[in-house]
Amino acid sequence: MRPESEGGRSPPADLKGLGDFFLQEPLRHSVRVLILLSLGMNPHLGFTDLLELTGVSKGSLSHHLDALRAAGLATTRTVFTLAGPRVRAEITPRGRTVFEGLTRSLVQLSARGNVRPPAEGSASELPPG
Repeated sequence: MRPESEGGRSPPADLKGLGDFFLQEPLRHSVRVLILLSLGMNPHLGFTDLLELTGVSKGSLSHHLDALRAAGLATTRTVFTLAGPRVRAEITPRGRTVFEGLTRSLVQLSARGNVRPPAEGSASELPPG
């Protein structure tokens, strides 16, 4: 028997599937999801860009990139520039497939639930509680 929500209805199967998706390694951590989404929207990002985007330490970012690399979702490589060597992260074909599946699921859930996107500038703010 499935547990029911407060409203007396079970959660939709697609929402449950999305929740199960986020329980899989390596996407159990929001920083990894943010990195994957960012790489899905940008062909490659520098280590410094990802540091700024995620707000985590260098060691933590390296750990999360290692987990994404181990899962075959991202790669990193050193690029030599006039300013010195730089680490660049890129999404893999497998990572692209995961990114596209995730974004497709979110769009479908949003359309089905008549969810409106947040007002501009409020995406990172929680509503007052």
